[in-house]
Amino acid sequence: MAHREIRIESFGNAEGTMVLRDAAPRTPGPDEIAIDVAFSGINFADIVMRLGLYPDAPKKPFVPGYEVSGRVAAVGANVRQFAVGDEVVAGSLFGGYTSQLVVPAANAFALPPHLTLETGAALPVTFFTAHIALAEMSRVRKGDRVLIESAAGGVGIIATQLARAAGADVVGLTSSPHKKAMIESLGATAMTEDEFAAATATPKFNLPLKSAGGTVNTISNFDIILNSSGGASINRQRKLLNYTGRIICFGFSSGIKDGKRSLPRAAWAALQMPRLSVLKMFDTNTGVYALNALHVLRDPQWSARLTQAVIDANALKLTPHVGKVFPAAEVAAAHRALETKQVTGKVLLAW
Repeated sequence: MAHREIRIESFGNAEGTMVLRDAAPRTPGPDEIAIDVAFSGINFADIVMRLGLYPDAPKKPFVPGYEVSGRVAAVGANVRQFAVGDEVVAGSLFGGYTSQLVVPAANAFALPPHLTLETGAALPVTFFTAHIALAEMSRVRKGDRVLIESAAGGVGIIATQLARAAGADVVGLTSSPHKKAMIESLGATAMTEDEFAAATATPKFNLPLKSAGGTVNTISNFDIILNSSGGASINRQRKLLNYTGRIICFGFSSGIKDGKRSLPRAAWAALQMPRLSVLKMFDTNTGVYALNALHVLRDPQWSARLTQAVIDANALKLTPHVGKVFPAAEVAAAHRALETKQVTGKVLLAW
């Protein structure tokens, strides 16, 4: 029986570049499982690759998508941890925009009991990115002061929950004033990007901060910054770091506006990325990390490690926020909703 998948067949705007088509199912290998997909997650990286600006994307035509939820349809001969009918969540290196997906069993985990299949599909990429940034790279700890860009987005919401669970104080940024309430509901101090720029315009600024105990303190620097915009913002934010502060760069949204393909804009944003001198960094005692979760997930040991980290985090009851669910046939509208910042949290496709 045929299943359906969405392929990127040309580069450009959302309309006309992605095609929903029938495809033949694949039998899982000995260490794989087949999943009847309920929901596929959409990530900003999917938009970047649709625009032809993602160097790691396969040659077109290809099926994008990094995460799904659904029920196990078949298991390979060596698979013992799953059975047909189990509700699961899985990460995949592309291929996630599909009604049936075959993945290594090690890339899947049982649906956390506090989540639905809908919210479960929003967890893998957001958790993997936030966990690597906070637990592996910056080693967040109690009392740290953390700044998170795009805090009302999928990664930002999970990163805020992880940082607060570690006892850190968080300032979350958003471009949309109406999204501040979501950020504040997670226990963070919410500011628009314009408010934050004005508040930190002077070298010795004092920024109101809601502490873990509910009191309001002021801060003048950060221990950890999660940067999703790239470009010139990195150098601006480096000046806000404490000694031993770390900035983790995991996105390049400044190179894209409203989901439109603009090579000059992308090139200009890339030129504004800092060229760092290690010798000069001795003066500031700070660090800059670059995170591409796709590269990490290509390593089978790291993939298994991150899958186990999701399972270990079940006790925290991390909850993604799903902003909107679109039928798979409306994938263009789903991309537009994400790239134009119409929604808070994650955007999903339903099969």
